[in-house]
Amino acid sequence: MFMPLTIIAILPRQPLRVSRWGVWLLALLLNGCISSKGIIPASQPLVQDKLALGKAIEDASAIAWPTEHWWQAYQDTQLDRLVEKSLHDHPDLKKATARIALTIAMAEQAHATTLPNVGGKVSSSRERFTELSFIPKPWAGRFNWNNQATVDMSYNLDLWKQQKSAWLAALDETHVSEAEMQQVKIELTAAMVKSYIRLAAEYQWRDLAEEELDDVRHEIAIAKKALAAGLNTQLNLSRLEAQLPAAQNKLVQIELHLTLLKNQIAALSGEGPGAGDSLQRPTLRLSASIGLPDHLPANLVGRRPDIVAARWRVEASQKHIQSAKAAFYPNINLLGYIGFQALAFSGLFSSAGLVGNLGPAMSLPIFDGGKRRANLSAETALYDMAVEDYNATILKALESISNQLSILNTVATETDNTQQALAKTEQAHRLAVKNHRAGLSNLVESLQTNALVLQQKSVLVEQEAVRLEAYAALMLALGGGVIDAEHATD
Repeated sequence: MFMPLTIIAILPRQPLRVSRWGVWLLALLLNGCISSKGIIPASQPLVQDKLALGKAIEDASAIAWPTEHWWQAYQDTQLDRLVEKSLHDHPDLKKATARIALTIAMAEQAHATTLPNVGGKVSSSRERFTELSFIPKPWAGRFNWNNQATVDMSYNLDLWKQQKSAWLAALDETHVSEAEMQQVKIELTAAMVKSYIRLAAEYQWRDLAEEELDDVRHEIAIAKKALAAGLNTQLNLSRLEAQLPAAQNKLVQIELHLTLLKNQIAALSGEGPGAGDSLQRPTLRLSASIGLPDHLPANLVGRRPDIVAARWRVEASQKHIQSAKAAFYPNINLLGYIGFQALAFSGLFSSAGLVGNLGPAMSLPIFDGGKRRANLSAETALYDMAVEDYNATILKALESISNQLSILNTVATETDNTQQALAKTEQAHRLAVKNHRAGLSNLVESLQTNALVLQQKSVLVEQEAVRLEAYAALMLALGGGVIDAEHATD
């Protein structure tokens, strides 16, 4: 396979004269260079202003953008401490920090290729010199020392900015890793908040399950007394007793859920399961307004970390394409060295032993078996993938925002309906208790109406948990306030 042609020229003492044949040869070589024709990107970034946002987004009330500590809206100091600990100790965040350090180091390596390279070399070897070469007597045919001490220099002129484009792409990759770390932050925060919300709901369900279990036991006790008095049957008593294991298992399952959630919260905090044992019962209270900030989705592009990261990947891919295109053109390196060289040690560091070399080396690609075209095709395909990832991330963000708004609107309506149903069942329960006290009904009827009250309260607990989770998901969809849009493109 042919290799790229390299022409090394040492600067002469006399002006360089280029013959007519040399000019024609250079023109022929340039004309025969490998072409990048026909390799172009196929994907285009979405135009956000032309996207149909839908009714949920368009009808949303106006609110401010989330702050970086948006979880404080839940007004729970224990949650605040847990989130802060997670953002300090979780391995995923430390891994993201290490990745930033890695990309910075890689960018520094890429930058080094754009700078002159200077190094020193010292060698000393004892050898026998041939009598059939340019070595003169008395060294020819004898053993002696061959000594050399030089300073070498090379500098890639990078006429087509191949190295610079690679360096700028590496800088863009550092921006990607920084945005990804911010994404890890808000995902960890959202995971912690959601687990904590579920922990709060399980505590409320445990209260309801304990009350339900007490009612079942109370009703069984009444049925036993009635059976002893001949006012009940064994069949009715057996039916009631069959409800007891289910009520007990319900409480056992809730205790299991509490344990699992505490373990999960401990892990999110960067600690072992034992740390969950010290958790207190949550005291969540969310009264934040539900809506969307202004200029959506334009500002979303600058505020949501995964979109910012996707955009930087597109920028990096563009520069990789520029670097791949530059490889199609001739490149010139400036090479040189200066130092001392002598046979034997006497006079090594004298003017007589001084050596030096300075001149350009031009590399011209003529035939490489399609390597450069394949590389450019690969970089172009990676660019198309980066653009489509960027487009998909925007669409996913808007979908998530619309979904959470729809959930919040729906759960608000469902909660109103459930509260009305709860008011009716509580009224029925109060009447049953009043009738029992007046001797107009038995206690069983009162217990049965209370079961309906507990059922409606359980539904309300779930609906409130969904509301709190949807708010956290909305904050996540809006970027979590960790990136300032004004400085997102710096």
